[in-house]
Amino acid sequence: MTVERFLLGLCDLEKQGQLPATLAAPVELTPHRTVGLLLKRTEERTPEETQALLRVSQIHPDLARTRLLMQQFQQMLRERRGEELDAWLEMAMHSGICEWRAFARKLHQDHAAVVAGLTLTWNNGPVEGHINRLTFVKRGMSGRANFDLLRFLWGHYQPSGKDSLS
Repeated sequence: MTVERFLLGLCDLEKQGQLPATLAAPVELTPHRTVGLLLKRTEERTPEETQALLRVSQIHPDLARTRLLMQQFQQMLRERRGEELDAWLEMAMHSGICEWRAFARKLHQDHAAVVAGLTLTWNNGPVEGHINRLTFVKRGMSGRANFDLLRFLWGHYQPSGKDSLS
């Protein structure tokens, strides 16, 4: 929301012809694109994308803080550094950005689970895979489960082959 509000303000300035010269960049920065660039790894960004983010960060301090908080959180996730969570939560709470404060509050509510997720190497991926498979089968059978199907299955799997339901 912070990025979107800022970029919508820039669009208004551009319509009025008051856009700062430092923003003239070959990369079009929509709110969606800017968030995508913020989430992208630093080494995967093109030089133009990096320059566009730097220019926007110089103009608006909230976006500069958001960029810093996102980079630090991503590093914690990727490198499993849960011991840095408390310091990061403190920075997010005192960032002055209401969205980051709300996010930090939610993480703090389940602090032990978040630290475990950031430090432990095992996960519930296999369980989620089985749930996904069962959900797929269930959705595929939607509208097909009726007594005719049950009679067919019952008769098909009986050792004698007789349909004892009819």
